[in-house]
Amino acid sequence: MLHRHPFSKSNTEPFTLVLYHDKKILALPFDEDCGGVGDGDVDGDGDGLDFLDFLPCIEFARKNYPFCVEASFNDLLLIRSVVLPIVNSGFTEYCICNPITKQWIILPRLPYEVNSGILLVGFICNPDSCDKEKGCITNGHYSYRVVRIRSPTQSNTTQIRMQIFSSDTGEWCDSLVSSPRGLNSFVGTPAHAGVVACNGLLHWVDENDRMIRGFVVFDPFNSAQGCRYIDPPIDFSRGEWVSFGVFQGRLRIFQKSSLQCPRSFSVWELEDYNNAGTWCLKYKIYSEDMVSEYSDLLKMAKEKISTGSLLAFHPNVGEIVFLQFRKYIVLCNMRTRVLTMAGRLEKLLPGYFDSLPAKYVFLVGQPSWPTPVPLPLKFECPSPFLFSEFVSKRQKFKKQQQEVEKLRATPTPIPLPV
Repeated sequence: MLHRHPFSKSNTEPFTLVLYHDKKILALPFDEDCGGVGDGDVDGDGDGLDFLDFLPCIEFARKNYPFCVEASFNDLLLIRSVVLPIVNSGFTEYCICNPITKQWIILPRLPYEVNSGILLVGFICNPDSCDKEKGCITNGHYSYRVVRIRSPTQSNTTQIRMQIFSSDTGEWCDSLVSSPRGLNSFVGTPAHAGVVACNGLLHWVDENDRMIRGFVVFDPFNSAQGCRYIDPPIDFSRGEWVSFGVFQGRLRIFQKSSLQCPRSFSVWELEDYNNAGTWCLKYKIYSEDMVSEYSDLLKMAKEKISTGSLLAFHPNVGEIVFLQFRKYIVLCNMRTRVLTMAGRLEKLLPGYFDSLPAKYVFLVGQPSWPTPVPLPLKFECPSPFLFSEFVSKRQKFKKQQQEVEKLRATPTPIPLPV
């Protein structure tokens, strides 16, 4: 459960680290700098229902149908649920919610389903769309986009297909977006790293033959401009695993070295973003230099098997990153090299060596004035009878199935001769 923090005189805000895996949610609240206020345990039985119990179709649908935390922006979350075909055809549904205020809205249904290939999903808001004189008085003034990006089916593709939901129109639209360079399949690092929103733009990794080619940039508020491309740093190891994220409006790359000894990880930051930018190496941390009062963490850090995957960059302190060490959530101070325990992952990840993809880790802000859930221009409140009608149909269908099975199990009597 998210905790509402009181107003602070600090320029920074408290936040919650939200981790998702297989219908389980772990929420770790933190104060403004790096102090944790949670014990790192999963709420209840670990199914994530308490965390999102204010959403529609709470009990039946979310316990029986797949749902996924797809993206976040500030203190808003984008939730995807898949309603399986029972009475009619199944469909994918998206919901935007604020876990602090418990406001939510269900987006209009997709005009058609994409059932093959990898999809990357981005979510971004544009507060600059508010009226400059009146401000964001109503939700209708707050513009946002949800973008479903289809993986190219061939290498070196210069056009990529997207489905974009615009709050300005209240509708989904299909877009064929051009790129100045050939793009490649989302298999591998792109699917693991996901989509990162920064400076009003969406970013994802371009990879081919397990080699990082660069970073794709897309403006969903002006899709006609197409994509642009950011090259990786010059001294970047293109064959190593990479994750990326944002620190206070600046794009950052995290890359750990698994092929070289001693083990290390590096963090680059993109400076002068608006003018193509220059990558600056901010930190290079060797595992043998790490220190901690937790002997288990040091042991894992210095093992031959690579560990220390990026979960997220701390939103307020540039020298701190959240790392995954097997079943532990670890705070690493890249200046002092100190490792601190922040939480545990036993109930979230079943396997000891399981790695949590960075795209399922979210930083949910807790501002003193929460963001209202922005309504699209064409919004129709869903009927309160829709869910009860759906359950009624399903119960009727289930009863009919039970009667059929009962008839099948009952032997047919053989008529006696007269």
